[in-house]
Amino acid sequence: MEPTDFPTIRPEPAREPDLASVTGAEDLLGAVFDQMPVGVVAVKPDGVTTLVNQWATDFFEPFEQDAESGGMRMDWSRIAHPDGRSVRPGTLPLERCMAAGEVVEPEEYVYHGRRGDKTISVDAFAVRGEDGQALAYVSTVIDLTQTRAFLDQLGEIQQELDTHVSELNRVHGLIERLSSRSDLNSLLAETVDVVAELDGADAVLIVLAEPDTGDLQMVASHGLLDEHVARVNALDPQFLYTSQRAMLGLPTNIVDVSGEPGLPESYREVALALGAVSLHSLPLRSTDGAVLGSVVSLFRRVRMPSPHTLQLIETCGRIIAQLIVNARIRARDRDVASALQRGMMQTRLPQPPGFEIAACYRAGSTGMYAGGDWYQVSVLGDGRLSLVIGDVVGHGIEAVGTMGQMRSAVRAYTLPAEGTVPPGPLELVDLLDHWCVATGLGESSTMCVAEIQPSSRRCVLAGAGHPPPLLLGPDGPKYVYEEALGAPLGLLALTGQARALSLDLAPGSMLLFYTDGLIERRGEDIDTGLARLAEGAHRILGDPSGADLSALCERIVAECAPEDITSDDAALLILRVYD
Repeated sequence: MEPTDFPTIRPEPAREPDLASVTGAEDLLGAVFDQMPVGVVAVKPDGVTTLVNQWATDFFEPFEQDAESGGMRMDWSRIAHPDGRSVRPGTLPLERCMAAGEVVEPEEYVYHGRRGDKTISVDAFAVRGEDGQALAYVSTVIDLTQTRAFLDQLGEIQQELDTHVSELNRVHGLIERLSSRSDLNSLLAETVDVVAELDGADAVLIVLAEPDTGDLQMVASHGLLDEHVARVNALDPQFLYTSQRAMLGLPTNIVDVSGEPGLPESYREVALALGAVSLHSLPLRSTDGAVLGSVVSLFRRVRMPSPHTLQLIETCGRIIAQLIVNARIRARDRDVASALQRGMMQTRLPQPPGFEIAACYRAGSTGMYAGGDWYQVSVLGDGRLSLVIGDVVGHGIEAVGTMGQMRSAVRAYTLPAEGTVPPGPLELVDLLDHWCVATGLGESSTMCVAEIQPSSRRCVLAGAGHPPPLLLGPDGPKYVYEEALGAPLGLLALTGQARALSLDLAPGSMLLFYTDGLIERRGEDIDTGLARLAEGAHRILGDPSGADLSALCERIVAECAPEDITSDDAALLILRVYD
């Protein structure tokens, strides 16, 4: 199609669209108009084109002034419908608007320019005066190709951001899972599961260097059979190729285990026995720069995680390494607290005629759960038997120190000067309450005191917020009282004196004193724990197998407070009455 005449336009001198050079409002408007990223064409009702901005002139490349007529000419054959049909004369939005005087909504066309095809949106509308007559007809042109490319780019950026946010949320959830593991073994077991989720590995193993010797040892695995674990453990540590490199701070990527040059053959043999085709290993580096070991991911197909995934694993690796350091510190502190606790615990219990006494203490299974529980058994100067059990609030070395001072105070109070009478249970509780207030130690801790007169087997009990003793007698197991006798230590002065009660111990009966670690489990009602202790103690202590009381005591603790379920420390003190 030959170029056709565009409606005549009165040529005007070209304007430089330079905002810095404008001086008046009219020049400013013109400069802004020319720089608009939209083509604008305005035509008077008589068909004379009065305005074409710079964008339209630049976009429609043959849009130029005709030397003979002074009008503008363009090649309309360059404009087509999206389906490829040619545009017939008189059907463009501006022409239809001039013919009908109505607004033409945006329509899409394809413009075949010298710089490639462009999808454009074209509309038209009339500009009317106060009398309603059309003063001009205006058509605007928008380059949809550029707009859509920009929107596509924004969509890609948004998708990438969404992916990053999703991955960060995922990593945050995984780190929360790891942070909830306070002891080293459960942390390592959770870590290998987390890494497998991150990179899709078929198997993951963690190798750590022993803190003292530096020897490498596999400490956790995911997706390995027992025979696989045995093969890795049997490998000489000097041939743990990727872990040895990790200790130098070097990551390792192996796409093909069978053909990778430089691998020690013993390492290659074990890796192939595990079914590894590809693997990668990253150092576990703590915040102080020390390398603790490596985390190794094995793939049973050719695969390497993307650089982004490797970066995520490396970030998690640094966090995991610091969590391992923290867990080791907690384990060390727990061992110290536990050793102090056991060192302060009474090891030799008196065995007065007609009675047998046994006790058992178990430190908490995780974290800093050692330190709060204690007991003290004494034969007083006048022959009375005194049994005290307590639970200091808190855990760790501080609680151990408070427990030691409190137990020393009890010993001082129950072993008075010659010629004086030791305090009774109620008096002893009051004395400890005042001691807590005066020293500021052990407030809100609990205790239970029992005093037995050997000749009459009369037992007097007093307590400060402690769980009730369990009596195993002819009528079966029952708790001596339902509610705690008095408030916890340090609060008795505010709530009134502690109460005391007495009972007669029948021959063959047993009285059990314990701390709350034996009956409490997270998320469980306390009555369930009390019922479990009553049933277990009645069954175990009624066993005619002939086991001594100390062994039976340990069985009760192991059954009622297993280490894999409960984390608090627990103490049990048993008094058996003979005929």
